[in-house]
Amino acid sequence: MTFSINTNSSAMAAVRSLNTISNDMQKTQARVETGLKINQAKDDPAVFAITQKMRADIKGMDAVKDSLAFGKATLSTANTGIKQISDELGKLKETVLKGSQQGLDVAKINEQIKNALDNIDGFAKSSVYNGVNLLVDASNAPAGVTNTALGVIKDLSGSTISIGNQDSTASGLGLAGLTVDQGQMSVTFDQTMAFANGDAISLVGKDGKTHTFEFNDGTATLTSQPTDTTTVRDVQYDAATQSPMEGLNAMADAIKNAGFGARVEGNKLIVTGALDTAASVTATTSAGTGATVAAVNASADTAVDTIDAAINLLGTKMATLGAASSQVEGMQDFSKALQDSLKEGLGALVDADLAEESAKLTALQTKQQLAVQSLSIANQNSQSLTSLFRG
Repeated sequence: MTFSINTNSSAMAAVRSLNTISNDMQKTQARVETGLKINQAKDDPAVFAITQKMRADIKGMDAVKDSLAFGKATLSTANTGIKQISDELGKLKETVLKGSQQGLDVAKINEQIKNALDNIDGFAKSSVYNGVNLLVDASNAPAGVTNTALGVIKDLSGSTISIGNQDSTASGLGLAGLTVDQGQMSVTFDQTMAFANGDAISLVGKDGKTHTFEFNDGTATLTSQPTDTTTVRDVQYDAATQSPMEGLNAMADAIKNAGFGARVEGNKLIVTGALDTAASVTATTSAGTGATVAAVNASADTAVDTIDAAINLLGTKMATLGAASSQVEGMQDFSKALQDSLKEGLGALVDADLAEESAKLTALQTKQQLAVQSLSIANQNSQSLTSLFRG
């Protein structure tokens, strides 16, 4: 063993040990303070990168849950409104059936029908949640309605549950212009159904006016011309890019917007409302290829048939909204469970075992005291060399 005052190996070893213990104590104290065993990239680069992505996913799930909650509230509002409309349709059918009884004032019955249709429109237009109304068409949306369809974010990839518009106004249900003695006509198409510019359907109202609806793709002028007793509306349809069925639905929408009832059943267009039963229907023969026109008829049975068709249509719309509500609620439960799983997985990776850290801290404190004592002893070794030079 070499005795030197310049190099004290024992002291240097004691210092190294003390530094190591101090570093370990800092790490342990940080874990106790934060509750995390991995709090920085230097603690474990690979695991830290994984946990940061998991934290981002957990925050993303908060946005998903908010979107689902908004969707649920919107659908709840729509379901409440459509339930009221369904109840009103039941009352409307009762009113029309009463109107078929002899001796009742038809004008008063028709006034009751008008009030019921106004109620239906009122229920539909009032079913708004934060600017979204699923029960009115965009072209008929009241002020304050910014969306008539709904997209709900359902997962972290941004996929959505899309709920289309379920127009449940009187027009949307084919009830526009309903009267107890209303007229009804139909145009049935065979498998050759096709439409081109100039094809048109003309309806004669009880007021004696003719209402013409003409297909046009915007490349030509309308062949029908308005007069004092004739209105002409173009039906936007492009045979090159749209299917015949899309054209038939566009025709039904145009007729509904004019105040008549209209619906499509398979390849049949059914028009109801204040139609003149005595008027010629030959003008409708230009409706398109494969069209067969039925004569206009009017009776309480026709009105009941129209209401029954509206009830069936509303049932489909109610089922759509109900299924969407069930899907959104299911995704809410799944999202909550998924977020909890992510949090549990994150905790398994980064959470510190505080019982273990407490025991480790006690041991390190003891080691630190011993290291300090060892350094003190090592520093005393150089002082013993002075005794070698005493006389």
